[in-house]
Amino acid sequence: MPRRNNEGARTAVKPLSALDTLRQTAADAYRQGRMTHANDAQSAVLAAAHPPSADDFLFAGLIRHQAGHPADGIAALREGTIHHPANPAIRENLAVLLLSVGDAAGAIAACQQALHLGSDSPNVHDCLCEAHIRAGHLDLARHAGGMALEAKDRRFGHASPLFAVPHAPPPPFDHGQPDRNILAYSLWGNAPRYQVPLLENARIRPHLFPEWTIRVYHGDTVDPGYLQELASLGVQLQPSGDAGDGPAHRGLLWRFAAAADPSVRRFLIRDADSLLTVKERVAVDDWLRSGFYFHAMRDWYSHTDLLLAGMWGGVGGIVPSPDALLAAHTFWRMETSHIDQDILAAVVWPAIRDDILIHDSIFHPARGTRPFPPFGALPAGHHIGQNAFLHFTKIL
Repeated sequence: MPRRNNEGARTAVKPLSALDTLRQTAADAYRQGRMTHANDAQSAVLAAAHPPSADDFLFAGLIRHQAGHPADGIAALREGTIHHPANPAIRENLAVLLLSVGDAAGAIAACQQALHLGSDSPNVHDCLCEAHIRAGHLDLARHAGGMALEAKDRRFGHASPLFAVPHAPPPPFDHGQPDRNILAYSLWGNAPRYQVPLLENARIRPHLFPEWTIRVYHGDTVDPGYLQELASLGVQLQPSGDAGDGPAHRGLLWRFAAAADPSVRRFLIRDADSLLTVKERVAVDDWLRSGFYFHAMRDWYSHTDLLLAGMWGGVGGIVPSPDALLAAHTFWRMETSHIDQDILAAVVWPAIRDDILIHDSIFHPARGTRPFPPFGALPAGHHIGQNAFLHFTKIL
């Protein structure tokens, strides 16, 4: 039915142009994870538009990157800089793609151009930090990372909170009920990068976190034999559907269900490809004694998120469900495999920023931070949350 304006006159819904229909087709295919179809439709957009908009070039670059063709994405964004030389977002995304192919110097130059054009995007500071790390400029990386954290807090920290943290002190940690203290992971597929460290964590857990229980939120694609092996080591298994029903990276959100579970007293969210360490156990104990409801850690120069999705935790039953978090999230950049950290920054951080203890070995002092306790130090080049295959390729 046509809508009426205040005067009662009928207003027709303007039909989409052929070009906008192509744009919508590309966007729908991307959201559904059909990257070949998305790329075909967006390539048709670039060919049909005279000239293509900045957003057309940005989306083409993203699609091609996500489809595993970063060089094609770089080419699209370089063309975009010709048509839109004053657009900082194109430079920002060009920097990200250059970094993805190992061109740290090119990424630094593109980030600096974006900043010169007036960008204060957290993404630019993140990219500049990572580029400086790869170039071996650790002092510059620390500065850029600190700027990224400040930019993110300015952007998200003062939003209306989705939920409230209780005013009363948190309940005491119950050492006697490990089934209510949950170490939560997401898992789908059968990649050794994730299955090997996760299995090792199941073996480590009784020695390092005996008051906790590992819970794995898993997809239908995980080998049943592997799941049985986890269960034999005391791991709780929580079927969570199939990440293939949508973008696979949305499976990263499954583990956040532990935070919303009213039966959970304390939760820790971790990445399946990283090993538990003494350093984080000591930090967790420091948090449990602190009186704060939530905990986070940053332990490397690239840890420039307000909340790292695999390095945070809190009191259970306060944070809403993953579906509710996703529904409340307004995407400030295109959805990628960083969706979990984007949601934590935009939706969770505003509610908990005043009641969180953050152990930070790189960017302290910053909001909510303190140094890690002086126990359980890791060897040089190691940090909490790292890919276990980087140093521990033979852990079985």
